[in-house]
Amino acid sequence: MDIFYERKLEMNGWLMKARWFYGIGVLIIGLLSKIISNSNVNFNFGRMIMMLVIFYSINILFILYLKKIKKSKDEKGLQILSFLQMALELVIIVAILHSAGGIESISYVFFFMPIVSAAFLFSPKGSIITALVCSFLFNALVVLEHYGIVSHIYRYGVPTLETQDLGIALTKSITTSIFYLIIGFYSGYGSKMLFTREKMVTEKTKELFKINKELDNKINDLNTERKKTEEAHNKTAAIISNLADPIIVLDTENKISLINPASRDVLGLSPQDLGREIVSSDNYSMDNFKGIIKKDYQVKKISEISKKEVFYEELITNFHDTEHTYKVITAKIADYKGEHLGVMKIFYNVTREKNLDKMKSEFISIAAHQLRTPLSAIKWSIKLVLDEDEGKINEGQKTLLTKGYASNERVINLVNDMLNVSRIEEGRFGYSFAHEDFADALNVVLSTLENEIRERKIEVAIKKPDNLSLVLMDKQKIILVLQNLLENAVKYTPEKGKIDITVEQGKSHLHVFVKDNGVGIPKEDKKKMFSKFFRASNVIRMQTEGSGLGLFICKNVIETHGGRIKFTSEEGKGTEFSFTMPIGKNAKKGS
Repeated sequence: MDIFYERKLEMNGWLMKARWFYGIGVLIIGLLSKIISNSNVNFNFGRMIMMLVIFYSINILFILYLKKIKKSKDEKGLQILSFLQMALELVIIVAILHSAGGIESISYVFFFMPIVSAAFLFSPKGSIITALVCSFLFNALVVLEHYGIVSHIYRYGVPTLETQDLGIALTKSITTSIFYLIIGFYSGYGSKMLFTREKMVTEKTKELFKINKELDNKINDLNTERKKTEEAHNKTAAIISNLADPIIVLDTENKISLINPASRDVLGLSPQDLGREIVSSDNYSMDNFKGIIKKDYQVKKISEISKKEVFYEELITNFHDTEHTYKVITAKIADYKGEHLGVMKIFYNVTREKNLDKMKSEFISIAAHQLRTPLSAIKWSIKLVLDEDEGKINEGQKTLLTKGYASNERVINLVNDMLNVSRIEEGRFGYSFAHEDFADALNVVLSTLENEIRERKIEVAIKKPDNLSLVLMDKQKIILVLQNLLENAVKYTPEKGKIDITVEQGKSHLHVFVKDNGVGIPKEDKKKMFSKFFRASNVIRMQTEGSGLGLFICKNVIETHGGRIKFTSEEGKGTEFSFTMPIGKNAKKGS
């Protein structure tokens, strides 16, 4: 249903209510004109009562019909009712005008009401048409009464100028008709303007209602999301509270915003520490918490900040009179849009793993020590026989003993590597730093590999400055590094291959490059190359022998010297290992 339908309903109801008042009003006006104006006024009281009864009876029927229309929402029935109402109005007004004296009566002003009503019941055009109908009825009544077709009721009992002269009567009626048309035009225009505004207000109301409904839905959604967020927050808080290891959260202003109960137990933090600012240097290192954490602890940085902005440290502290080791992960917090929300420090208790690792290292150390003595005895015994110190041996015996000697030597090297790894992990891999000539260490290694290089017809190209500065280093450890790198290069380079050794001297560091054109390293193995006991998948197929400890030892030695080691490789095309060492005082001194 549209607004025009609603307005028709309202206007029809208003007309029916108004009739109760102006029907009585017309009767009272007739009586007053009879009593006050002149006793000669012709007023038929009985006829007016009869007309009023008919008028009210029809009005009752209209009221009942309107109720039926409202229930059935019958638009066509409402249109019919509107026309019937207009017809009744016009018939009653013509009857009142005729009974009151026609042209002599002022009752013609009642025609204004149906004209105005038509503007609201129909349209501006309907208002003008109704004005024309009213004009026609008024003028027709004047003409019909003048020629006696309809008997004229003299209002004052005697003829007047209007009843005697048709020209005077028509002048009055036509002038009044012009006013009918003016009223019809303005009523129609006013009705259209009001209707347009009503329609606009209705549309705005509908739009506002729609917006209000959307807002209600959004509010409901927000309330639902808020409940879900609160539930998620409560669950998260419960999880964090029940974690056995500490968690510390810093907000965007680098202030402590969250600690869990484990942080209070293990680190001695308290609710009073919330809001305290932490320096952001070294990626919020645990060293920056020294003035806040109440317990003594040691911090060891175990990784640099990566592309994912995750930082690793190791923290050692006493808890329940026992030394505990925690791996501390520092990570930035961001929302789904990537906006920075703060920093979280997550602690992971690795005490058990450390203890197991220590037990493993101790076992390896003991086992290696126990193995080295008999292996050395076997080595020297075979050597004495090979040197024929105990008598002559034939070629077959010599071949077998040579193979046994080589196998024993490989086992001794494996035991030495295992001992070195054990010492590194226990911090007992002693270093003796001195200013040494790096070229001497390189020559020592090349001399030990000279025979193998010659047998495999490998070309070795060395490029280095003529006058290298002395380097603060442990010569034996650097020989161990060079031996591992060059042995791998020789071992995995095909016959008649090439190895390039380049030494460059910078202002503060020495740069060493060992490049071969051998088998290379598979892409999937590159991340594990410096791990203990790891060997690339392609070299395992070539040679089953090897401990996978050499590069792990190299990395530890170079980093202890204050340098860094890395590599680039492409499978089937070769590998280049490179490392740096500080020339002077930057080298780390070992125990």
